[in-house]
Amino acid sequence: QSELSDGIAMLVAGNDRIQAIITQMEEICHTIEENSRRQKQHLGLRFDALYGILEERKKELLQSITAEQEAKLQRVRGLIRQYGDHLEASSKLVESAIQAMEEPQMAVYLQHSKELLKKITDMSKASMSSRPEPGYENMDHFSINVDYVAEMLRTIEFQTGA
Repeated sequence: QSELSDGIAMLVAGNDRIQAIITQMEEICHTIEENSRRQKQHLGLRFDALYGILEERKKELLQSITAEQEAKLQRVRGLIRQYGDHLEASSKLVESAIQAMEEPQMAVYLQHSKELLKKITDMSKASMSSRPEPGYENMDHFSINVDYVAEMLRTIEFQTGA
C-alpha cells in the first residue's frame, strides 16, 4: 500500500509538472500570437508608407504632365485665334475688293482700289509663319522607367539579426 501511495504521489507530482509545462506553452502560444499581430501591424504600416510615397510621386508627375499640356494648349489655341482673326480679316477684305470692282463710277473706283490694294499688300505681308514645330504635340518625354524600383520592391525581405 505504501508503494502504491508513493506511486500515486509520484504520478500526481508528474501531472502537476506536466500541467505547469502545458500552461507555460499556452502562454508561449499567446505571446507568439500577440507578437505576430504586432509585427503584421508594423509591416502594414511600413507598406502603407510606401504606398503613400508612390501616390504622392504619381500626383507630382501627373501635375508636371498637366502643366505642360496646359502650356502647349494655350500656345496652340492662341495661334488658332490669331489665324482665325487673320482669316476673318482676309475674307472681309476679299468681300470689299469684290464690291469695289462693281463700283460704276471710275473716280470712286480708283480711290477705293488704291486703298484696297494697300490693304491687300499689307494683309499678304502679315506673317502667318508662327506654328508649332514638328513633334510639338509629343509628350513621350514624360515616360518613366520603374523596372529597377519594381525589382527592388520584389526583393523586400525581413532584416536578419535586427
